[in-house]
Parts: sequence; structure tokens; C-alpha cells
Amino acid sequence: MSDLGPFPLDPQSPPGYPRQNATPPEADWITSLSDSIESGLSKLCSSRTKSFIALMLFALICFLPGFNSIPPVDRDEARFAQASKQMMESGDYVDIRFQDGTRYKKPVGIYWLQVASAELTGKGANAPIWAYRIPSLVGALLSVGLTFLIGMRMGSVRSGMLAGLGMAAAILLGVEARLAKTDAMLLATILAVQWLIWELYDLRSGLSKPKGALLWIALGVGVLIKGPIILMVSSLTLIVLAIRERSIGWLKGNGWKFGVPLFILITLPWFIAIGIKTDWAFFFDSVGQDMMAKVATGKESHGAPPGTYLGASIGTFWPISVFFILSVVWIWKQRKQRTVFFALAWILPSWIIFEIVPTKLPHYVLPAMPALALLMAEALEARATSWASLWGRVVALLIPIVAVVMGIGAPIGLIFLEGTINPAAFGLGLVASGLGLLSYAVLTRGRVMAAFVLSCLVAPILYLSLHGTIFPELRSVWISNQLQEAAWKVKPCESSEIASAGYSEPSLVFLTGTDTVLTDGKGAASFLLEAGCRLAIVEKRQEQAFLDALGESREKFEQATTVEGYKLNGGKWQTFGLYRYKM
Repeated sequence: MSDLGPFPLDPQSPPGYPRQNATPPEADWITSLSDSIESGLSKLCSSRTKSFIALMLFALICFLPGFNSIPPVDRDEARFAQASKQMMESGDYVDIRFQDGTRYKKPVGIYWLQVASAELTGKGANAPIWAYRIPSLVGALLSVGLTFLIGMRMGSVRSGMLAGLGMAAAILLGVEARLAKTDAMLLATILAVQWLIWELYDLRSGLSKPKGALLWIALGVGVLIKGPIILMVSSLTLIVLAIRERSIGWLKGNGWKFGVPLFILITLPWFIAIGIKTDWAFFFDSVGQDMMAKVATGKESHGAPPGTYLGASIGTFWPISVFFILSVVWIWKQRKQRTVFFALAWILPSWIIFEIVPTKLPHYVLPAMPALALLMAEALEARATSWASLWGRVVALLIPIVAVVMGIGAPIGLIFLEGTINPAAFGLGLVASGLGLLSYAVLTRGRVMAAFVLSCLVAPILYLSLHGTIFPELRSVWISNQLQEAAWKVKPCESSEIASAGYSEPSLVFLTGTDTVLTDGKGAASFLLEAGCRLAIVEKRQEQAFLDALGESREKFEQATTVEGYKLNGGKWQTFGLYRYKM
């Protein structure tokens, strides 16, 4: 078998599918383009190294737009980054805190990684938000690379390349790559474990010592990042495979004799340290109040019925989702095949649990996305997608629909929100829309692999428009950024203390400092009346209480400037006055 697996450069395709190098009489420019794309892909995939390098470059092009220009995003990203920032400020790398409160929802892994990345910039606690996003970017790149590796091991270089392209282009992973959170790095650890489980399952000869060590290191790091999620995904996969095989003998050689102690060495010291430091409150909060609350009820207004992820993933997993749907019939027919069954064992048990749990956020099902990409890639390799039916053509319309809605809709939204016309965004949107329509036209000619490649090429153009040009210009939405800029212009002195009444988003604390006081109108007045160089940010609804609390002293203060913005968390316009002693 060649590096391309069972499908040579000039395969004899099944009836109804054109041969790659055949030129039918009715050939036109679309057919010629499809031939060029598929031929180029095959040549690229003749080398594993070239394929990997090309894939990493493509992933970077998808992930980097907006990486350093989008302000801190509320609320989770800002909370994670601020907690990491406070570790550097306090020198305490065991406890996890947000201002004076605790943040006992996730273990310490991601905070340590964010601290390391911020320190590497040389700015430490003063590092900008992009420094805290570096672990997520690395995690996303690792996820793309590991998907390529698993696809190559399960099928061929081209299978891995197709699955990796889908991961790099997927909307959800692109979002997570730009957020200073846990999920991209968690996905990388899950993929490392799933790869090695596949090696055990497929080869039946055990893992080498380095691979065995990697298995247990990845498990340990995954637990330190997000607790039991990695154990759930890997354990459920193992259980389903063991039931099918009616044996666990194939698990021999997983290196548990040195791996389990290694896993304990990675995880246990911090869990013991945080337990002692907090009198075991961390476990009560993280397990009892956070995890169990999400399992029992729809926490933080994120409740949704079963089936929600099934519908939402059509958008969040785009473009993988479109081609996966077109591949479902083939996947079902091939469900007993070893590679297909492994991927289904990876997806289905965890997905069912995620659907049952009342609390739902789009990124919860991210661990299943690589398996969907791998199944889709195998179907593309087998030339077995169901594109020819009316249903298939309707589903395929999602390719240009998403491209047009995001490519043209977003610049129009910018006009309504900011009154700004962004020619670059419109130009990029038109190119993305055109590529999306071209991808659909190619698909309806039966050239599904070429259509998939074109749909992936839509992604970096869309993301350059959205993340690179539109999101940074949504000044009305980035209220904390506006407030910080205004405060820096009007603050009475260089080391001014700041209080905020009626606005308590974590991004404001990250931008203006850990000592920022979050209070109400009366509290802001008391804050200003105390001695010191101080500035108060007062939301309009708190203004009357603020002025009343100042009483006769109000004449000593002035409103230095006003800021207006649209708060996404709540969906309302807000106006703020920035008050200081008269100068």
C-alpha cells in the first residue's frame, strides 16, 4: 500500500463518480479545476512531511487573524486570564482567585500554562490578553496535527490531510484557538490519548515506552486542565471497544506499571496542596457546586433540551458537518469496519451524555469533532458521499449559505452597530461567498473531494474578515476596552485607583487592574470621597444613587467624559460617566 493508502493517484471510481484523471467530453472549467485540486492534493500527500507542514501553515492562517487585536472576551476568557494574572502578582501558584474571591471551577493546569506564556513575553502580569491565548493557539495546532496523525494511522496520508483540513477550518476550533480558556488544550490531550488507544486497539502489540509514557502524561495533563472530562471520553471509548471485542486483552502493553505512578505524580501533588490550602473547599466548589449543578440543572441560563448539540453542530462544526451529513449512509453501512467503529465508539457515548446533561455550551462537544472529521475523511477517500440525491444537494447548500451569511452579513451588521463601512470586510466576504458557491457547483458535478477542499479554503478568508477586521472594530461591544481607554485619558494621576458602579464584567478588572473596585452607586460615591487619587465609572442607572450619596460634596467632582456601548451579556445599550475631583 502506498502512502496514499488503498486509493492510487488515478483510481477507478465507482459508477456515477468521475475518474480523477479522466476528461469526459462535456468537461468544462469546473471539471478542469476539480482535476487540478485533486491532483495537487494527491501530489502534496505523497510526502508526510510536506503534508504536515502545509497543514500547520493552513491552520495558522485560519487561527491568527484577530488573535492579538480582539480585546478580552467576557466572561470566561477574562476570568481565566485575570486569575492567571493574579498568580503572577501574588506569587501563589496553588490557589486560584479572581480579585478577593475564589475561582474553584477548574483545576490549575490552564492557569499554569497561561502564566508560562505570559512570562515568556517578558511582560509577566502586565502582558496583553493575546499572551494568555498562546496555550489555546498551541492546543488548537496540536489538535489539527494529531487529527492528521490519527487519520494517517487509520487510513492514509490523504485521509489525515482531509481530516486535518476540516479541523483547521472548523468554526468552533477557530473560536477556541483565540480564547484564553481550557478547551483547545484539553482537546489536544484527548487526541493524544485517543491516538494511543487506537494504536493499542489496531496493532495489538502494546506501546513502546515513550508512547506509553505519553499516554499517561496526556491523561494527567488533561485532568489538570479540566478534571474528569478526558477520563470520561477515553473510558467510554474503551468500554465500547471492549464490549465489541469481548476482551480487554488488547489493552496489554499500555505501560500502566510506570504510567499510573507518572499520572499520580502529575496530578496528585496539586490536588493535595489545594485541598490543604482551602480546607478542601476547592473540591466542594468544583465538584459539588459547579460540575454537579451542571449535571442536575441548566446552570447560568445555559440549559437546553436533548438534541440541541445535534442541531448546533451543523453550524459550529462547519464545514466538517456538511460533508459528514453527506457521508452518514456510507458510515452506517461501514459501521463494523474497524476504523469506523473506533470513531463511532469515540463519538456516540460521550455525545449522548452531553445531550442528556441540562447545561449546554457549544464547546462541550468539541472532543467529538476530530472523530467526525476522521469519518468524513474516510468517506471522501472512498468516494462514498451521498451528494446526488435531492436531500444531499439541499444539505450541500449549507456551504454557500454559511459563506454568504458570515461573509456579507457580518459587514452589514457592522454598519448597523457602528455606522462603519469596512471595504476590506466586504471584499473578503464577496471572495468567500464566491468560493462557497464554487464549492457547491463543484460538488454537484460529483467532485466531492475537490468541493471539500474549496469549502475549507473559504474558512481563512471568512476568518480574516470576521476576526481580523470586523470584530476589532465593534467598539460599541467592547465596553471594557472603551472604559479603560477613557479612564487612562482622564485619570487624575498615573496611579489612580478605579471603581465601577453598575458594570462588573471581568474584562474591566483584567484591563484596569486587580484592585478595581466593583460596587454600586453609593459605594462609588464613598470610594471617591475617601482620600486618594481616584476615578469612578458610573453606569447611568446608578447615577442618581451616586449623586445622592455625594450630597453637598458633589460640587467638588466633575464628569470628565462619557462612554456608551452595547452589552452583549444582557443585550442592552449602556451609558457611563467617568467622575473625578475637579481639576
